[in-house]
Amino acid sequence: MKALIFTCLSLLLPAIAQANGTDAARAEPETFQEPVTTQLGPLPALRLPPAILAARAVSAFAAAAATSSLTNAITLPALSDSEIQSLRNAPNQKAFQVGIGRDLPDYLRQPIQLDSWQWTNVSGGKVAHYTLTSTDAVRVRAQVQLSQAPAGVELRFYSPNDTSVVFGPYTATSEPFWSPTVEGDTLGLELFLPDGVATSEVSFAIARLSHLVVNPANSQMKSDLNTFREEYASCQQDIACADPSWQETGKAVARYVFTDIDGYSYICSGTVLTDKDVYTQIPYFFTAAHCVSNQTAASSMEMYWLYANSSCGGSGAVAVRTTGGATLLATKTALDTTLVRLNQNPPSGTTLSGWTVTPLTSNQAVTGIHHALGDPLKYAQGNFVSFASVTTSSGGYTVANDPNGDFSKVVWHTGITAPGSSGSGVWVNQGGVHYLNGSLLGGSSECSAMDAPDEYSRFERTWPYVSAWLGSTGTPPSLRLFDANQPATALLDGIVITRYLQGARGSALLDGVTTRTPDLAALESQLASVMQVMDVDDDGVREAGTDGVLLMRYLLGLRGAPLLQGLDVGTSTRNTPTAVSTYLESILNPAS
Repeated sequence: MKALIFTCLSLLLPAIAQANGTDAARAEPETFQEPVTTQLGPLPALRLPPAILAARAVSAFAAAAATSSLTNAITLPALSDSEIQSLRNAPNQKAFQVGIGRDLPDYLRQPIQLDSWQWTNVSGGKVAHYTLTSTDAVRVRAQVQLSQAPAGVELRFYSPNDTSVVFGPYTATSEPFWSPTVEGDTLGLELFLPDGVATSEVSFAIARLSHLVVNPANSQMKSDLNTFREEYASCQQDIACADPSWQETGKAVARYVFTDIDGYSYICSGTVLTDKDVYTQIPYFFTAAHCVSNQTAASSMEMYWLYANSSCGGSGAVAVRTTGGATLLATKTALDTTLVRLNQNPPSGTTLSGWTVTPLTSNQAVTGIHHALGDPLKYAQGNFVSFASVTTSSGGYTVANDPNGDFSKVVWHTGITAPGSSGSGVWVNQGGVHYLNGSLLGGSSECSAMDAPDEYSRFERTWPYVSAWLGSTGTPPSLRLFDANQPATALLDGIVITRYLQGARGSALLDGVTTRTPDLAALESQLASVMQVMDVDDDGVREAGTDGVLLMRYLLGLRGAPLLQGLDVGTSTRNTPTAVSTYLESILNPAS
């Protein structure tokens, strides 16, 4: 029942030559640290104040709705029973389907006659609001196209139930795109036209809605589907009950909702990966091709991070949400793997998972970490059984043992996977370090058949297609901010770096330090790259009071005990004078 199928797989690619064991590539896990940036500006807000918007909602909108079909609102009826039943993850569905696409009338799908909307003058122009309701939806999103819009035209999305959270502004784009999801059954749109821009100059259309019956933010599910959840609940294992080291690895796993071209929405799992470049942290995200295999789906990805219970048997997990979608880098349907680069960083503290291209060996212990049914993070432990080939058909796929196959069969002794686990990773433990080795295609494991196998992609087969990104190595950023030919000094480079760590920007970086007038934008860009190596004591945090002080002391010539005197490095990995000195020497004078 639970086979998570990837469709449109008509031909298998020739098997990729197995990586040479002696040259096997791997990367070590890292903890993601949000780049130090300039001070954040104000949060996005509506151009039309919420109080005025609310007053209009109960008066002008209602009056207009009674007199015209072409008003600033539309309401679709609730889903039929048959539509809800279709969401029970039938065997021919490609992931955990949580939403249905709903078409809209032609007057919205074609370029809208915007002069028929009700407009309100605001500072700098005028705005119109449009609300789209899909009755009884848990969440809703819309596919829109703003294909023609002069400079200054802005589109925003919000929930009328909470106008404090606003997404945008969005500007003209050549391709349709999906809005972020909003909680509840109504999506609000605000279109702003600056002074001098006529409605006839803007081409705007709303192609369809996606009506979600599962809330990816908190796992709320329509009551009609709760029996479906119960089928998989009794044998799931909460990550909070796992060894703490696996809980850390689990911080690399996110669940995400995406919406495909047809408006159908799904929940899958995936893993944010590190690369070989130790000087940068780029949010590469690895998942299944049967989830995301085109740019429309990638652009719609909405991520939910760190969604795990804090104690074994506990509850109250809260996810950290990021929107913005992703850029599709590589997708191989025959291998059921996809690599994207997220357009928004994960939260600080997320693990960037390590990975290995070393093939699994007979009976090797493995661990899977996933968001079954979109619930708080789960895990399963078992053993690798054999490699296998996969043949697809209209009803799903069949598996055959094959030493040269592109997939790995795994049997669990603790936990299982479930709908929503698609795309999640499987890890091996090598010397106490966890390395990802593939992503979930699907399988047969259920509470009533825990020994039935699941199938995972083989990361070593995907490696040739993703190595351009994950295998690239970088060069350390230079701490010589003003003269590449002169060593960094405490009273210039050291002070500027420390001020940047403290949050100073612009001319405040240089006040009283130098009379030079460098390009401040270029200097800040250089300093942002330097931050990648400024966790001097390796405690997971970059701060002026520790890392900046260590750099300054070293540049002033302090060595031995005085280098660390008075600093709290009890939770640091580099907590001896020798370790700190060796590291600072390596970043100040890197080998050529």
